[in-house]
Amino acid sequence: MDLILESKKADKTIVEVEGVGGYYTWSSTQFPVLSQKKLAAGLLVLQPRGFALPHYADSSKIAYVIEGECIAGLISAEDSKEEVIKIQKGDSVPVPIGATSWWYNGGDTRLSIIFLGESGEYTPGEFCYFFLTGTAGILNGFSNELLAQTFHMTKTESEKLKKGQSSLNIIIKISEGIKTPDPCNSGIHKLVFNLDGAKPSVEVKNGGLLTSVSVRDLPLLGDIGLSANRVVLEGGGMLGPLFTADSSVHLSYVTKGSGRVVIVGLFGKVVLDTKVDEGNLFFVPKFFPFVVEADEGGIEFFSVKTSSKQIYGALSGGPKSVFVAESPSILEASLNMTPDFTKSFKSKIAKGAVIAPP
Repeated sequence: MDLILESKKADKTIVEVEGVGGYYTWSSTQFPVLSQKKLAAGLLVLQPRGFALPHYADSSKIAYVIEGECIAGLISAEDSKEEVIKIQKGDSVPVPIGATSWWYNGGDTRLSIIFLGESGEYTPGEFCYFFLTGTAGILNGFSNELLAQTFHMTKTESEKLKKGQSSLNIIIKISEGIKTPDPCNSGIHKLVFNLDGAKPSVEVKNGGLLTSVSVRDLPLLGDIGLSANRVVLEGGGMLGPLFTADSSVHLSYVTKGSGRVVIVGLFGKVVLDTKVDEGNLFFVPKFFPFVVEADEGGIEFFSVKTSSKQIYGALSGGPKSVFVAESPSILEASLNMTPDFTKSFKSKIAKGAVIAPP
């Protein structure tokens, strides 16, 4: 099966309400690699007091706050306990399969959250949401009689409950008279990792930085089988070449700036060489080495990897480079170069890092 790797911006509007917000996705027709590899992406935008109704999904994902701040509620299906957390720019939040969540912009500026992860079997290439309430809510599927018996209400009460859902979109604006629950910081360390403020895994002067979150940082990632990283490249800086060394794939969203992505596939064939900018989504297949080069203004992107561990093979990258690890004689024969050139080649790579300055 041929993979069409061309980067894309969100082309499908699920909902958009003026003054409230919207939810946008990448359709499998425009970006077929998502359905082929059972991945998904969604962009949630909420204006102040905007609220995404409670829902659960058929797959796991990681949320990353691009801008703004948010009050979010997460309810695990295992213990039915609601964790209310306050998250801000740079925070990443794992959302497990089947967990109920809601998202509220309690600030005074726009909130943008990108969700990246795996898709389920119902709609490959897209997150499939089950809303508890609203016009698209599951309550609408049951008769008044069933609701009355299930929720121990009178039939009149069940009719009133069901009628109340008819005017609710999946994104609404909460009136000022409703007080949302206060966040509790006790559970935040289990659920949230700030990629913008954490110590980078790699940092190169004038080049950029790479910050990762894996199962070592958030044990919950081990349950959902995902990890994430954030890359910031200064103008002319370069990441790579890297490849995923554990059969996982790599889905990235450009949060700021622009640059170039080059991916090399089997037999040294270039499978993608394209410009990307803010709002673009791009995919890297397993084992395919890739490079991201920043334009003059730099580039920032958030990536999710379909493994709870951050295991990469590096061609550059200093001491971790496979070229540095190879025996000198093996490298000399493989490169068809003189001993002096091979020694210089290894020495120069060993001094570098996986991020290179211009």
